Amino acid sequence: MLTMEADSDAARGVLGDRLIDIHIDIQFAKIVPERNAPGYAKKYAKEPWKHCRDAPNTFLSIRVDSRDEFMRQLKNLDRAKHDRVQHEIDRIKKTRLRFETNKDKRRMLDALRASQGAWRVEVVDNVDDYLEETLNKDAAVYGHRDRDIALLHRLKRNWSLPQKDEPPSEDSHQVKPKDPDPEHGFKACAMYFSPAHDGTGWVGASAKHSEFIGKFPNQKIPVRQLLQENEDNPLTKNEGNYLRYFHFPANNMSWIEKAMARFYSEHDIIHDDYKQQPKMTRAERLLCREFWRGQLHGSGSKAPVHARHMRSRCSVVPRDSSSGVVVQESGGNPSANGKVARPEAQGARTGNNLALFLPYLHWETDSRRAKMVQAIQEAPGAKSKSARKTEIDVVTLLQKKADQSKNWNIKTFRASEKPTRSALGQYLIDLARVADAMDYEADEQLLRDNLHKDPPLHIRRTLDQYYFLTLDDTSARDRDQVVYRETRAGRSFHSRNTRVVMVDQLWLWILDDHTIITSFPRRWGRNKPDPSGVHKCLREHLSNNSNVKSIHHLALLIIDQCSRVFFDRTKPLDQRPEVIDIFGSAIGNVTELTTIAYDVFWRNTALHSRNLNTIVETLSQPSNQKYLDINPEGTLLREAQDIAEELKMMRRVFSQQYQVVKDYRRHLGLLSGDVRYERDVLRSVLASLSQSLQDPGTETPVVPQRAVRQPTQFDEAVQAADILLELIDNRQAELQDLEESALRTCRQLEGLLGLKQQQASIVEAKAALKRADESVKQGRAIMAFTLVTIFFLPLGFFAAFFGMNNADTTGDTWMTLDQQVMYMFIFSAIVITLSISIAFSPWVRTVLNLCFRVPLTYAAEYTGIRGLWKLSPLEGSKVRRRNHISMAKISRRRQEREESRRRSGQDTHRMINGVGGDTLQYRYSKRAERVDTMV
Repeated sequence: MLTMEADSDAARGVLGDRLIDIHIDIQFAKIVPERNAPGYAKKYAKEPWKHCRDAPNTFLSIRVDSRDEFMRQLKNLDRAKHDRVQHEIDRIKKTRLRFETNKDKRRMLDALRASQGAWRVEVVDNVDDYLEETLNKDAAVYGHRDRDIALLHRLKRNWSLPQKDEPPSEDSHQVKPKDPDPEHGFKACAMYFSPAHDGTGWVGASAKHSEFIGKFPNQKIPVRQLLQENEDNPLTKNEGNYLRYFHFPANNMSWIEKAMARFYSEHDIIHDDYKQQPKMTRAERLLCREFWRGQLHGSGSKAPVHARHMRSRCSVVPRDSSSGVVVQESGGNPSANGKVARPEAQGARTGNNLALFLPYLHWETDSRRAKMVQAIQEAPGAKSKSARKTEIDVVTLLQKKADQSKNWNIKTFRASEKPTRSALGQYLIDLARVADAMDYEADEQLLRDNLHKDPPLHIRRTLDQYYFLTLDDTSARDRDQVVYRETRAGRSFHSRNTRVVMVDQLWLWILDDHTIITSFPRRWGRNKPDPSGVHKCLREHLSNNSNVKSIHHLALLIIDQCSRVFFDRTKPLDQRPEVIDIFGSAIGNVTELTTIAYDVFWRNTALHSRNLNTIVETLSQPSNQKYLDINPEGTLLREAQDIAEELKMMRRVFSQQYQVVKDYRRHLGLLSGDVRYERDVLRSVLASLSQSLQDPGTETPVVPQRAVRQPTQFDEAVQAADILLELIDNRQAELQDLEESALRTCRQLEGLLGLKQQQASIVEAKAALKRADESVKQGRAIMAFTLVTIFFLPLGFFAAFFGMNNADTTGDTWMTLDQQVMYMFIFSAIVITLSISIAFSPWVRTVLNLCFRVPLTYAAEYTGIRGLWKLSPLEGSKVRRRNHISMAKISRRRQEREESRRRSGQDTHRMINGVGGDTLQYRYSKRAERVDTMV
């Protein structure tokens, strides 16, 4: 907000009986050289009607007690500005009236009135205390003391308390105001073009109609009046030679059907798929199933609301012989003498209309999108809330958290203290809530009345809703958009307004070569001013250059404005996200992190490759296990894939635009006599070759050249279509370049993940080798312990054996100690030698095998002992076979027993269903006894 300090002498006190503001908002003042001068703010505050640039916003920004004088002075000075302000006042009154018709909105207004009354009561009750406190302040320290004293005296003199003895009237809530028109708050835009004086085209002109507001190109008319069935309807009435353009600010099929009926001066269309062609009216032929409802996708009852859209196409709709009147056929270019060059009457009557549907990209704030989702869920006929997740907007969430925090103990308060709610704060919160609800009340009412109507309203769709038509809830995906993440809190300058990419639809009809009717949605709410609005951009373009060559040139301008929303390189004045820069920045960030990940990987690989012997010990430490962790690269890969997927969705939008404009250009080429299509040239060449083959004496065939023709009125439209095709192709190519960059980053990350997998395999193999070496070492240690055991086992045995009796210790004459030692070491050496030889010498094992195993096997084979063992019932294979047979029998008996129990249970169940109580109990007990006996 642009504010300026008032003069110091006036800011510290009052001038007469009038209070002087400290800060003066001059953002709605005229842009003049002396605007930044010191005294300009004071001059603007004194006479705002002379220096205002935006009269309605100036009226709303000044003090309430100054508004009457502002309106009186403005009426004498500039009647047009006065009418604009009065129109805004009437709009606010009608919006409040609509609030009274809705129970929830009326509850909000009641809460606002209650909080305002509570605040006024608090001020009036405490004004004496405030005045005494201000009087005790030092004027030298407190600069605004005199001003505050004057303000408090005025409050004490003018404000009065409401009568506490009189409760609110109950009748005020019982009487419901009259419901205004359902199209209130929506205005259709109208543009008229008259023939240029030099005969080169058409120039903008303000239509002279009593219902139109404003001047070209900003003329508007309420939608309700444009759809009314009367003779003075601008759609029906076309006086003079004009090109006309009407725009509806929502994709409401009901509006379009009524508008077409008004255009042909007919009654409203009665939809009947089985009505025969001769019995159809002209509007019904224009909007027949083939060109209208048959192109509607997602109209089933089970399809989500966001699945509704018109299939992208450009259709040529034939006119019948009675379509239009001759005076309205003014689509030709003006001739040199300034008169309209009309086509022949019969040709005009039997020409073609054009219907065109295509998607385009736009944007919306996430908070407004959440409000739209909430309105869709609360609309009559919508699915139950339990069937889908409820979208909770930021304001509701913060309010819930604030309510929950009432009982929290704040550190700055003592435990016994409770924070009090300010009456002024509550009043401001209620006021902000009502102001926000009023901003989108018209859109919400339109959605409630037409969302599930036949024909229905088409809502705005997010990028994921456009691509994934069958998903019931895309809230999580919508809040995972690249644009959402880059514009959320802390990521951009407009951190409070997170934005998302939307996909809207353009519906365009060219009727009788002189009228264009379009329909595409505006952003949710009023959003004034909205520099990124498609129709706003079109009006600004035509205000600078109102010359159009033909009706088709104007249609191509409209298509181009829809297509270029995110490709206008001019720095936006509003919160429109710079989508291309955002995606480029996101891809750059992912690419940079990918490069860092590669550097870290190769650096760690080089460090670990220097000492292969310590790699296992190094990787076993927790701090070094991140070396092969794939979670960072996996997160980057998911981010890159999301970027590539969203770019693919956006590229699909431009691909459909390109195809539709290409079909439109083909139609213009046929109208202009253009035969530049390769198919036609190829046919001519083949025909010439065929003729030359049939007549051998003919010379080499010459490709027939096109006859030189005079330029037609459609040539410039064809050139404009070619330029638009090139622009759309360039935009699509730019998105494709970004997508390829994202996919290239995906491949790099996949390669890095593959390298990590290979490195992990190498590390695992090296670790296996390391473990094998350690196993060998452990085996050697075990062998050492085995050797020690081999050494000391015989020594211990013989020591114990000979220690029992000898001549030296016990006096026994059986053996002396020297003899025992000699025998102990000799026998131990023999046993140790044999054991070590058998354990470590393959030759010794072979010799022992030859000496013992071979003779025993030879003897068993040739003496018949082996054959007898084979026939013995104790032979191993026979024992295993008998064991298997026994286990099979046990298993089979177990299955038979379970089957018997199951059958007995079924018989018992049948008996329960067929017999009475006592007999049933007796039979059941007998049956149970027999079953137990069988078991």
